[in-house]
Amino acid sequence: MKIALVHLRLLRRGGLETRLFSYMRYFSDLGHDVSVIVYKVGQDVIVPENVRLMRVNLKRVPKPIRGPVFNRKLKRLVAENRFDFILSLTRTSHQDAVLAPGNHIGFLKAKGKNLRNPFDLLHIHMEKKAFTAAGSIILAASHMMKEELVRYYGIAPAKIQVLLPPIDNNRFHQGLRANRLQYRQKYGFDAHKNSFVFISTSHRRKGLPLLLQTFQALENQPFELIVAGVKPVNSFLKNVKYLGFVQRTEELYAAADFCVLPSVYEPFGQVVAESIFCGTPVLISHMVGAKEIVSEREGRVIYSYSPEEWISAIRSATQQKFTIDPDFGAHKKIRLEDHMNLLLKLVERKRSASSLSF
Repeated sequence: MKIALVHLRLLRRGGLETRLFSYMRYFSDLGHDVSVIVYKVGQDVIVPENVRLMRVNLKRVPKPIRGPVFNRKLKRLVAENRFDFILSLTRTSHQDAVLAPGNHIGFLKAKGKNLRNPFDLLHIHMEKKAFTAAGSIILAASHMMKEELVRYYGIAPAKIQVLLPPIDNNRFHQGLRANRLQYRQKYGFDAHKNSFVFISTSHRRKGLPLLLQTFQALENQPFELIVAGVKPVNSFLKNVKYLGFVQRTEELYAAADFCVLPSVYEPFGQVVAESIFCGTPVLISHMVGAKEIVSEREGRVIYSYSPEEWISAIRSATQQKFTIDPDFGAHKKIRLEDHMNLLLKLVERKRSASSLSF
């Protein structure tokens, strides 16, 4: 089949970009004719020879309106090429299926913002076009996301399928814990403290200010916060360590005692699933969509943004024994192969013009 994958960027960072590479590799390995349609390509990106790269020229287009212009040019590309299936990872309206890794109205409401500037309105307009596109099915990142699309965008539930983000179980797995001490030394973890890892590309939204307050109160106790991400963290706290960008995050999960994510808004939270795959329990807020895969065996969901509540949860969690099933990913159907099998069912059903439900 001729399959087109649509996104704004082809970069080696970010959850959506990682999924784009996984889709590209998986479909091409199965022998499909794969095209990737983007406007920006990272300098370190190598596209496989059997994948066609189609770049949309937006060099002279102001950044705020690149989305609408990209969507207009995508329409022409789709008309010129007879694709059997088009999957979009961004806000477009010319596809057979579109991912909904988040939504802007839900994000604004979670942050308590009612006033919308022109850029907010443009984001919401493009999302509405993407979600209401004729013949296009929406693949929501979690049940929390599906509920928000119904509530805030008026989308019919039948048009939305929940497809949890995939985790590469060849990269993230419990076998890594055999090298736990080695990883702790590699990244400078304190041998005498319980280590809580926080991996983020958006520190404020993902709850770093709350964590800094929490670990300030725990500064003289056997707990440390390990932060990894592109954005620098300036902290005077002696129990907070900033590592910068870490390519092999699976080593951090295996080294840590817990992964923490007190996000104020997180449609899914891929770090949660990645950590559990590596055998490391999680502490997350109730606004993390991945809470639907977390039971008392894998971690705790904390329904508060009070530092006192998080202090209490951290202390008690270190006294609890978590028993993460080695087959967790298979049971939850979030291994890459499970995810792709569900996606391929959608492709095949689209091709045969039958029902689009899983």
